[in-house]
Amino acid sequence: YGNNSESYSLAKKEFIRSLAGYSLFQYIFQVKDRHNGNILLDLEGHIIHIDFGFILGQSPKNISFESSPFKMSYDFLEVMEGSRSDFFLYFKSLMYLGFMALRKHMDELMMLVDIMKIGDKLSCLGKKGQAVESLKNRFHMDLKDDQVKILMEKLISQSVNSITTFIYDKFQYYTNGIRI
Repeated sequence: YGNNSESYSLAKKEFIRSLAGYSLFQYIFQVKDRHNGNILLDLEGHIIHIDFGFILGQSPKNISFESSPFKMSYDFLEVMEGSRSDFFLYFKSLMYLGFMALRKHMDELMMLVDIMKIGDKLSCLGKKGQAVESLKNRFHMDLKDDQVKILMEKLISQSVNSITTFIYDKFQYYTNGIRI
């Protein structure tokens, strides 16, 4: 154990890998209610979101407060040793590679969402297909690879230490006792 141990280094890498996947999932599927009470960390360092009650842009009480593309708290940055570290560069490269992989499978993902529309039971899919169309637009299929890199940089920049993320975490602390 400790900062120089092999288990710590492995846990940090697993955290960064899972954070990249989690961040992409939050962005693509617009996961909301992203306070710390809905996020778990396992013994290997994987980050796990446990509440999917608010997806595809729906938010608690229909108040769209969480405006950042995904949650990137100060604590997450601290694990990666800041936004100028090699670990953060690794995170950014995983975000780009992961997003490129998601784009390759957009049709399959959209088909799964279309299947979920059957029966009209999921309010998150919205009326008139707006949520589904917005989901499709978040894949940015019109962009070339170099433009996708710029997009990822922008999404990461918008998310790093987002004031709305910080305020939402503070709100959850004061109203529900969920620690930051």
